[in-house]
Amino acid sequence: MLDMQLNTKKSTCIRFGERHKVSCAGLASSSGGVINWKNTCRYLGIYFVSGCGFSCSFDYAKSSHFRSFNVILSKVGRFASEKVVISLIYATCLPVLLYSTEACRILVRDQCSLEFTVTRSLMKLFQTSSANIVQDCQNFFRLLPISNLIDIRTARFLEDFTINKNYVCRLFVRNAQCSLAKIFSTYSPDIVSTCNLRSVISDVFFE
Repeated sequence: MLDMQLNTKKSTCIRFGERHKVSCAGLASSSGGVINWKNTCRYLGIYFVSGCGFSCSFDYAKSSHFRSFNVILSKVGRFASEKVVISLIYATCLPVLLYSTEACRILVRDQCSLEFTVTRSLMKLFQTSSANIVQDCQNFFRLLPISNLIDIRTARFLEDFTINKNYVCRLFVRNAQCSLAKIFSTYSPDIVSTCNLRSVISDVFFE
């Protein structure tokens, strides 16, 4: 009716639920192309993975993080101080690694994998194979763990969501407020904003 053709080369079918492994026929478009079913698909830089429940894959984000990290290390790693390199890592590499984590479903194994990615990078930076030494270095440079950074990013995202005037956002504003309150209550009942959250997390983690 709209005289709009579907680009079958850029379209993918993906399935979630108990029957996600059941074989399905490809979907034929009116223009003659076929849209095939796949186990993974990319949308706005986020990789979805077919399974019993909705889940995302962060393998591409981890690869991008390591590429950015290696570029920084090869360019300035031998000349700059550790503090400068870490500042570059947290300003350039971590946003790549944590892209979309505030809006995606993060499983415990995903969070551990992201944390290990940062640990491996810092192991290479400090030339050690000990996770305990890396943790001591993180404490010295006041680097928050990935789990805390994800909570801060999520809280900031939910705060922006709750004040958004978009009609669709307004439909789910109560859900966003409940999720935001849950994050705040995890650390302290007195937290009322994301800025306050980051301060409390820093005080707790670096006390």
